[in-house]
Amino acid sequence: MRYIFFVTVLLANGHYSEGFPIRLWPTNSRGTEGLVEAFYNGSWGIVVHYWPQFTDATATLLCKTLGLSQFGYSSSWTPIENYTGHSWLDALECFGNETTVDQCMRSSWSFNIYKQTLWDFSYGSKLYCTDTKLMDGETENTGIVYTTFSGKIYTICYDVFDMNAANVVCNHLRYNGAVNFSSGEPGSTHIYYKNLICGGIESSLTQCNTTNDINCSKAVYITCRAVRFTHRNEYNYEGAVEIYHNGSWGFVGSSQYSFDEVTATYLCEIFGFQNGAFSTSDHLLETYYGKAWLSSLTCKGNETHIMQCDRSDFNVVTSVRLTYKTGTWLHCFDFNIRSIRLVNGSTFYEGRVELDVNGRWGSVCTYYMLSTELKESAAEVVCKYLGFS
Repeated sequence: MRYIFFVTVLLANGHYSEGFPIRLWPTNSRGTEGLVEAFYNGSWGIVVHYWPQFTDATATLLCKTLGLSQFGYSSSWTPIENYTGHSWLDALECFGNETTVDQCMRSSWSFNIYKQTLWDFSYGSKLYCTDTKLMDGETENTGIVYTTFSGKIYTICYDVFDMNAANVVCNHLRYNGAVNFSSGEPGSTHIYYKNLICGGIESSLTQCNTTNDINCSKAVYITCRAVRFTHRNEYNYEGAVEIYHNGSWGFVGSSQYSFDEVTATYLCEIFGFQNGAFSTSDHLLETYYGKAWLSSLTCKGNETHIMQCDRSDFNVVTSVRLTYKTGTWLHCFDFNIRSIRLVNGSTFYEGRVELDVNGRWGSVCTYYMLSTELKESAAEVVCKYLGFS
């Protein structure tokens, strides 16, 4: 855990700014993320910034002040389970020209109990201090890779880059791995002059091995995967779709809304399912602890990444935060028929047909098998599969 203490500073307007220590709590093993807490009047309390989250300029100055990185970003509405502390500040904004955080604009000090929400979680803005950042991209999950090495900011050479390194970048920024990468213009920023050798599991590019001095004119442009499949059921092919926005993951969908067939199929293909998909609405979300970012999402199926789909505006969807907590659910199938059996027949060679699909037994509906020929053909396939003539 890192602590930074400020001294009293004389500002340009002639007034003294009161210095205060800050820290990240609770923090990860690297000490690079957590709630921002300020020490005042003998106790620690978080700096609450419900909506929007800390600006990039504020986050970057906080990370620099803590001695962690030259990049920073913040999430909004991050669930913080069972936080029992209090808050000291409910607003803090920096503009990038400050040398210490106590020069930033802030609210007055006030002791407030940090209350839980309807879902028995406290929510706040989490700070992430990163070694890497995506900039100048089409969407927030795309951009030129900027990384800090030995205190200096570089872009990364495209010529010797690979998907292992791309996954390190995207996972470091809390995305669900990388979609692809291409070449881009580095602008006035120097390109890092060494080859990065990454295994794909490093927590940042600074942990990758380096070899050889290289000459390079193109920088790396990355597209990170901003969608994931979570909270699956016991059969592992049904669950919630989450999208990454503004530093945090959130549910896609709302009550009485379901994905159309093309969108459902496109999503399932992203998640590695190839043979079918459908969506339902008003699924009970008792085990889902997060928020909903989007109330709707429509894809054509040919998009390179999820942010190119048509969608509602990003917002915290209230319908899944109410008492009933219902929303959209996605069902994906590879439809791998493992086995066929006959059940409830009077002999061993007759009965209702059941299929074992992905480990789950179910019957076969004949509603769409309108002709006798179709039914007889299907029956012949089943009988031959079971070893009958």
